Amino acid sequence: MPAPRPPFDPSTASVRELLAGYAATLDELNARGVVRTRNPPLGDLAETLALRTYGGTLAANSFHSWDLVTDDGTTVQVKARLLDRADKSSQTFSAFRSFTFDVALFLLFDAANYDLVWARQLTADEAEALGRRVEHTNSTAIPIRRVATVGLDVTDQVAAAYDRIDEPERAQWPAAPWCRA
Repeated sequence: MPAPRPPFDPSTASVRELLAGYAATLDELNARGVVRTRNPPLGDLAETLALRTYGGTLAANSFHSWDLVTDDGTTVQVKARLLDRADKSSQTFSAFRSFTFDVALFLLFDAANYDLVWARQLTADEAEALGRRVEHTNSTAIPIRRVATVGLDVTDQVAAAYDRIDEPERAQWPAAPWCRA
């Protein structure tokens, strides 16, 4: 599916119009069940795609150990990143503070249009082995390049959920049989 274009030319809008449009966009994404917060939408979008891919129940916002528990009890930590190839600071997923989950779902999106580039599923042990310890934040950092070719490639499954993102939210999404670690 080709990337959609914005319904207006952002270069013709004032800063306040752009901010108002951004707020209205977040409100509409919230009303459609795609995001749960007013934060930048990437994390909420990624969690929504995980829910629609794996099925189950999302954890409360800011729960520290995992983001989703599937119907069969698999706990899933979701990490997403926008890739801007010119910006080297965008080359690492957000920090892991623990590895008390069954699988990690890593999603990489194109920063220009939020298109899904790839999706990888790794066990907690596989994810931890890829990271480097960051003592001053008491966390583990995992660069994008280390995840890109390891674990289970679930790009097609997540892309299918993304293609259905405009469908109404359901109370329960079907569990994916391949998600168990």
